[in-house]
Parts: sequence; structure tokens; C-alpha cells
Amino acid sequence: MEQSVQLCGHSNFRIGGSADYFFKATLALDLVKTIRLARENSLPYYIIGKGYNLLFDDMGFRGLIIKNCAIGIKRTGKGKIEVFSGTSLYDLLQFCVDKGLGGLEFLAGIPGTVGGAVFGNAGAFGKDIGKFLKEAVLLNEKGEEIKVKREYFEFGYRQSLLKKKHEVLLKMVFGLQEEGERIKAKIEENLEKRKKKHPPLDIACAGSYFKNPVLPKGKKVPAAYLLDQVGAKNLEIGGAKVYAAHANFIINQEGASARDVLRLASELKRRVKEKFDVELEEEVIFLPAESSMP
Repeated sequence: MEQSVQLCGHSNFRIGGSADYFFKATLALDLVKTIRLARENSLPYYIIGKGYNLLFDDMGFRGLIIKNCAIGIKRTGKGKIEVFSGTSLYDLLQFCVDKGLGGLEFLAGIPGTVGGAVFGNAGAFGKDIGKFLKEAVLLNEKGEEIKVKREYFEFGYRQSLLKKKHEVLLKMVFGLQEEGERIKAKIEENLEKRKKKHPPLDIACAGSYFKNPVLPKGKKVPAAYLLDQVGAKNLEIGGAKVYAAHANFIINQEGASARDVLRLASELKRRVKEKFDVELEEEVIFLPAESSMP
């Protein structure tokens, strides 16, 4: 376990002060032991994957940051694979290509870990990862390892029950289709679509900043469209700036602070609320220095 670790080095936003404690869990057993230890000692903790979809506080974190690096994938039956939560989405898709297993191609180009994707029910092109989950092993609030079915997660648009409960994903089983070599072409097609609008992976940002809002009549509207209409593109505060090619991305263009990002996001929300009477909701999670979440 390390002390006083700069969190900007563990965030794709490249923003964040120092955490009091930092631990990299390379095995699921280490992850479980560390969480139990933190809970037993009433030490605030937060679990991260690859640092996407997350904004750390300029003041860092008063507690323990646990980086989930517990990885592994294997087949468990026809069309079924078991994946540890710290496995990257890239490695998951590569495994699917190698084994000819289809269904998850829409995840191509989305960074981060499988656990993080299930936590936020990540998706694209009208699909989400929750639809392919069959079962999972969790560490519950009592420190017990439990097996649950897909229905347990109460998946919704960029939502799962894990956002409300202090439970931790350890491993998951997905049900996929035997599709052979067609999968690689689908992945490449999806990557090309994303390249046209999304920032390159070497640009400091956390992914789509806001969820696509659902209007009173049930129609979902792209947040980027609303933001375009209020002159969001190229708006900047301090070192934080709206990405020129897609208004729903905030980038760290030059030494941005968390305060810069939060102020810019607040201004974007204000403009959309004023013009459309729509309240944008953040997809990116801001972790205050004084907090404790799973």
C-alpha cells in the first residue's frame, strides 16, 4: 500500500490531488481483503478501474483509493464467458474476436474496465452491456461473496443498482452468440463511427460528460444536440474546454483543475435549462475529497 499518491496519474482527465492511501489489487482475493480491511477500520475508500468516467477532486481523497487490476477471461460453456471485473473492455473484445463470440461489438472504442462498464451499464448504438450479463459474483455490504442474476442489477440507462449500494463486482458471466469472423468487421465499423466525433484516446477527458436526457413524453434526446443549440462548442473556463467536434465532451486542454471542469459543466447545465427547461444529469462521477463510495 502506498501513501500520498497523485490521482492525476490515475485519471484519464489527468486531474486530481493526492490520495492518503493507494493500493493496486492484482487479484480478486486482494481486492476482497483490502475492502474488508478498510471497512473494519472505518477507512473511507473508493474503487477505480482505468480512471475513465471519473473526476477526482483537486484536494485528492482523504482515504484509500483501490485500483482494481484483477483480470482474467475464460469460456464456461457454449456462448458463455466468465470475466473478472478489472479486465479491460479492449481485452474482452479481443477475446471475443479470437473465440468468434458476438454481441458486444458496440463496446468497441469505449475505454475502461468490464466492472466499470457494468457498474454504469455502458453502451452505444442503442445497446448496453447489461443486456448480455447472465450472473455475477459480488462482495456485499456485509463482506460476503454472493452470486446474483442479471435481474438483481435493475439496469436502466447508464444505471445499475450498484450506484446505490456499497457492493463490489468481482466477476461476471456473459451470454454471447457464436458468430465467427464477422465480429472483427463489426468492431472496426464501430471504431470508425466513434473516430469521427469522439476525442482521440490521448486527449485528456472522461468520456461523455452528460447522460442523454429523456423528455416528458419519453423521447430520448442527445445531450450533444441540446448543447450545440446553446453555443457550447469551444466554450471554456480555465483549462477546461468543450470539445470542438462533440459538445458532450469536456477536455482538459491545459492544466485544468476539477474546479474548472465543474464550473464549465455548471454553465452548460444552466444554458440548457434556460433554453429548453431540461435538467442535464452528469454521467461523469465527481469524487469529492471527503467521501466514501464503492
